Amino acid sequence: MMSLLTKIIVDERERSSGIPQLLARLGDHIVYKILDVGDYIVGESIAIERKRVPDFIRSIFDGRIFDQVGRLLDVYDKVVLLVQGSPGEVKMTTDKWSSFYGTIARMILEDGVSIVYTQDIADTAYLIHSLAKKSQSPGIGGGRPLIHKKPKLGSVDEWQVYIVQSLPYIGPKLARKLLERFGSVLSVFNASALELSRVEGISEWKAQEIVRILRSPYNKGSFKSKERDTSSEPHGSDSISPGHGNANH
Repeated sequence: MMSLLTKIIVDERERSSGIPQLLARLGDHIVYKILDVGDYIVGESIAIERKRVPDFIRSIFDGRIFDQVGRLLDVYDKVVLLVQGSPGEVKMTTDKWSSFYGTIARMILEDGVSIVYTQDIADTAYLIHSLAKKSQSPGIGGGRPLIHKKPKLGSVDEWQVYIVQSLPYIGPKLARKLLERFGSVLSVFNASALELSRVEGISEWKAQEIVRILRSPYNKGSFKSKERDTSSEPHGSDSISPGHGNANH
């Protein structure tokens, strides 16, 4: 019986990075989609967010990473933050490296995010390929990658849970706890950081981040597209067939 090719769903904006082409050469079936969250979907509920070291550092200090990780955790069971570049670049880039590593520790311990460093795009491709192959193997995960999207909702309480779980670090279970505690979506949104932190499962710093997001004025100019390795984008179809041979490593 012929085994199915390992399938990887790739965000369209990753097309020009060179990584999807390396994955195809490793024998993976690549499907491009415009993803709301994540860069690579490698299993039924496993998502990867890729960042280069400089962008990773900036995203921590400007708060973007908290929103990205929170939205990923809302819809995927396992989140891998793949940082491309040498950890040694951190001390070369910022003198606030102590705070930087403290934030990483919180994401690992409190959110269960896996953070992995790779040297270059070849290493990155091999890691993504290995994660996809393992997660889709029978007995390990076995599930093909799925894009988790906004569900079709009917009742008021379903909408209430969905709206509250859109907050950073809040999943369906915590959303229900918050609604039970505060009584309405509006009351949850108006709660102080101290009040939010009294709900089991929400730490002080998570509560502060939620309040910061809710009360910060919208700044249209701050929304930028993801930083990528190259600016050019090769043309091609929505799907890449596996090529011949292996990627050079």
